Amino acid sequence: MRRRLVPAVAVVLALAGMAAVTWGQALSGEYKIGVLEPLTGPLAGEGKRHLEGFEIVRDLINERGGVMGKKLAFAVADAPDPTAAASEANRLITRENVKIVTGTFSSRLCGAASEAAARHNVIYWETSCVDPRFNKRGLKTVYRTEIDATGFGWYNVEFIAKHLAPRFGKKPNELKIAFLSEDSSYGQGVTESARQRAKGEFGMQEVALEYYNFQTINDFTPIIVKFKQLNPDVVHHIGYTNDAPLFWRQAREQNFMFKALVHAGATGYGSSDFGKALGADGNGVFALLEPGPGFKLESLKPEGQKIEKDFRDAVQKRTGSYPLGSHQLAGSGLWLLKLVLDAAKSDDPEKFHTAVMSLDMPIGSMINGWGVKFSETGQNANDRVQHYMLQWQNGQLVTVWPEEFTTQRAKWIPLPAWDQRK
Repeated sequence: MRRRLVPAVAVVLALAGMAAVTWGQALSGEYKIGVLEPLTGPLAGEGKRHLEGFEIVRDLINERGGVMGKKLAFAVADAPDPTAAASEANRLITRENVKIVTGTFSSRLCGAASEAAARHNVIYWETSCVDPRFNKRGLKTVYRTEIDATGFGWYNVEFIAKHLAPRFGKKPNELKIAFLSEDSSYGQGVTESARQRAKGEFGMQEVALEYYNFQTINDFTPIIVKFKQLNPDVVHHIGYTNDAPLFWRQAREQNFMFKALVHAGATGYGSSDFGKALGADGNGVFALLEPGPGFKLESLKPEGQKIEKDFRDAVQKRTGSYPLGSHQLAGSGLWLLKLVLDAAKSDDPEKFHTAVMSLDMPIGSMINGWGVKFSETGQNANDRVQHYMLQWQNGQLVTVWPEEFTTQRAKWIPLPAWDQRK
């Protein structure tokens, strides 16, 4: 894993046609892919934003020549739980006759959906879930553009050790960390990776580990009472949309003081829903995400600057705001799918695989500043999927780290009293 944004890696790809795409080109027919999202249920907010990101980039793609000379179209299905994800993937394949399924935002859903696609020898293109088991099942038609949970844990500990510890006036091995997480593959994957690196590489002191079910938890008081007695410097909390605000509110009610809270992912503390729920009362929380306000566009390579700006402008036009994490995950993944299809000129699984394996794009080439280099397991390399630490500041997530790539700076380190975070 590397922090460096623009490594010297050659682009071995005839797809460098990113800057040479044709505007207004006449499209011949339609090419349809299946899109699975949690549009109802507890993850509906992020699922709808993820779909919105797909739709925005679909329109950008069609303005620039479509895919394989055809207009890109969607067959959309709702997948609120793993059972629905599998059944809807089957329906998209057998009734809508799609040869590619994408989605699903959630680590709860991607496993079931991708297994269903693989049984039909249909390409499954995941753009968001981070379940570390996803690309370890030997499924030949399954790919993921996003970092996995191992990468999330790596980045979080990097930030804690290299940025927070010095600001606390402590060495990394003097830090006390309390790990708290929802118990799905998402939370466990990120947490276990962070635990391993924190202790093994930096000698950080783990004072607590608590898992819970995000769908049933309604009171964090017993955990908060325990944590207060242990007095951690950092709370490493991986949560979803409802449990993250609940913990934060109850920590304030209990006057639970700690120096920082760190999260990873476009849900929980990384979701716009957290800001809507708490406003300035959420000040100080850190969330590892795609770049937010403050990010320096000039940090990217020229081709990355162009597509990133076009994407930001399109999101701004449709939503009136800076791209949110869910928009960015979907958008970057779909743009990359276009590049692969245009190179393969086919959705034949073998030709598609050859095109995927030919990708070698340095960091800074894509939306979000990502690069691309897939392993034979279908996983985009963690060290090409650059991520950034954002912080809630007065109702907005802003990019604060790595500092050389943003105009913003982290505040409230260490966190002061609850009523002094304005």
